[in-house]
Formats: sequence, C-alpha cells, structure tokens
Amino acid sequence: MQSDKSDIDIIKGMREGKVSAFRDLYTRYSNLIYRNILVRVNSSFDADDIFQDFFIQVWEKRESLEITSSVKNYLLVWLRNHILNSIKKEQIRDRYHEMSGEGKSEADDYTWVEIVAADLDDKIKHIVRKFPPRLRSVYMLSREQHLSVKEIADKLSVSEQTVKNQLTDILKRLRKEISRENFCL
Repeated sequence: MQSDKSDIDIIKGMREGKVSAFRDLYTRYSNLIYRNILVRVNSSFDADDIFQDFFIQVWEKRESLEITSSVKNYLLVWLRNHILNSIKKEQIRDRYHEMSGEGKSEADDYTWVEIVAADLDDKIKHIVRKFPPRLRSVYMLSREQHLSVKEIADKLSVSEQTVKNQLTDILKRLRKEISRENFCL
C-alpha cells in the first residue's frame, strides 16, 4: 500500500533514518526503477544486481539527499549515472580478466544459459497450466507440437484469425506473468 506522504516528506524521513520512509520510497518507485534498468541493460540478472545496489546506495546516502523538486526525476538521473558506473566497472573487470587470462569459459556460459532456460521453461509451463483449456490447447499445438496457425485452425475447427487472436492473448498473458517474476520476454 502506498503512503499518502509527499515525496519530499519521505526524503525528509529517510534523512532522519526512518526505515518506514525508505520503505515508502521503495514501494512508490521500485517498479519504475526496475523497468528503467531493464531497458538499459537488457539482462534480468544484471538488472537485479543494479537494482539492489541502487537502493542500497540510496539508503547509504540518505543523510546527504538534498532534493527540493521532483524526487522521481532526481532518482531517474541518479539511476542513469549508477547504471553507467556499473557498466564501466563491469567493462574494467572484464578487461582485467581478459588480460589476466581468467575469463569465463564458453562452457560456463553455456551451462548458465541452460540453467536459466530450464528455469524459464518451468515458469512458462506453470503459467500455461493456469490458462483456460482452449488457450492451453492452442499453446501446446503451437509451441510444443510446432503446428502452423492453419494446422491448428484445422485441428480445432476454428478460423485462422481465431487462432491468431488466441496466440496474441497467450503471449500477452505470458509476458504479464513473467514480468511479475522479473524475467524479460
């Protein structure tokens, strides 16, 4: 539940060390902050790290916050700079590893991708199980049996447009549910 306090009052409370004020700020802006990070880094794993680091930094620097106008704009500018600094640090770390011969192997990357893909696949299957029976059938025929729209329409005795509409609905539902889990799709 969002607080009725103004942003400036929340910042004032944070400067005074009130955890409840920080919780209010987090509740109010966490979704906006996370979406902005995802747009810039295109990796939910990097986004999670940057997101956590950002809010830790906000709390650690709370006493020096001097915001007199838009808290939202202040946070977004701070976030942009934080993301840029995080990317620079990562690039420096990568260059160091390349120069020292400590780079990650392709096998490590492939294993990680397999783990993430399996986790995402499990989440999708869990979401699909909650679909109405007709959407579940269309999903299975399209994504698991790899049938074309025409083949699905013939098999279910519906028009191709109906199948297209159902596939669009399926993808919207999946995106919505997966975004709640902080995955990109």
